[in-house]
Amino acid sequence: MYIKEASQLSGATQRAIRLYESLGLLSVSRSGKYRVYSDTNINLIKMIKEAQTLGIKLSEIVNLKDGNDDFDWAVVRDFLTGKQQDVECQIRQLEVQREKILKYRQSIDVCVKGVDSDL
Repeated sequence: MYIKEASQLSGATQRAIRLYESLGLLSVSRSGKYRVYSDTNINLIKMIKEAQTLGIKLSEIVNLKDGNDDFDWAVVRDFLTGKQQDVECQIRQLEVQREKILKYRQSIDVCVKGVDSDL
């Protein structure tokens, strides 16, 4: 299939698909001057898009491929484990921040009530 159909099936723009190819994330065959995309290419494009929705940068995906034709899925799994740990750490930090904000709001409420009662 050509890029238009690949775009429709994968949900990625034609520009994004060309970018993935230029970064070495896709190996696409050619028929004359046209790129021909396989079902494997479509699945890989979908995976790249999904990874981006998880906050994974294209540069990180490129590093995971590291010049190989295929991904080392054990390395990808380990990378995702690290990302998950990062997210869990961020969640803990945000929970601490939320508690600090709550306490700060409560102390402001006390101050406002004190000012209101003086009037």
